[in-house]
Amino acid sequence: MFSKNKREMAANDAEKPAPPSILSKNIRITGNIETDGDIQLEGVIDGDVITHLLTIGTDAVVNGSISGDKIRVDGTINGQITGRKVELGKSAKVNGDIIHETLSIEAGAFVHGMCRNVEQDRQRPDLFSNRPSLVVTTDEE
Repeated sequence: MFSKNKREMAANDAEKPAPPSILSKNIRITGNIETDGDIQLEGVIDGDVITHLLTIGTDAVVNGSISGDKIRVDGTINGQITGRKVELGKSAKVNGDIIHETLSIEAGAFVHGMCRNVEQDRQRPDLFSNRPSLVVTTDEE
């Protein structure tokens, strides 16, 4: 009488967002990370990160490029950032370019690179496809 059937319970579970993956302070990863979910990073990653939402903690370090829909940086990034919404906290240190739709930088953040605003679907629709891309051109005629 008061219980739900299995189908209703499965539908309710599918609607709940998954909790973020937390990579703690004592973790060091060598290699790339790719997920459709959310990541909170407190450790060190030597590789690229592709995710939906990424939060970089104060002591965290990423030695590689990162891309996602929403990126919050309070730690150190040594590589390019590509995101729809990029937020740099006051303790952020970025050594690389930032490609974004919206960018907010708190006083005290350090950026050594170019910040380039790109409007979605107008200039480069593939820019935020969350997949690394490489374009090689030659001047041969």
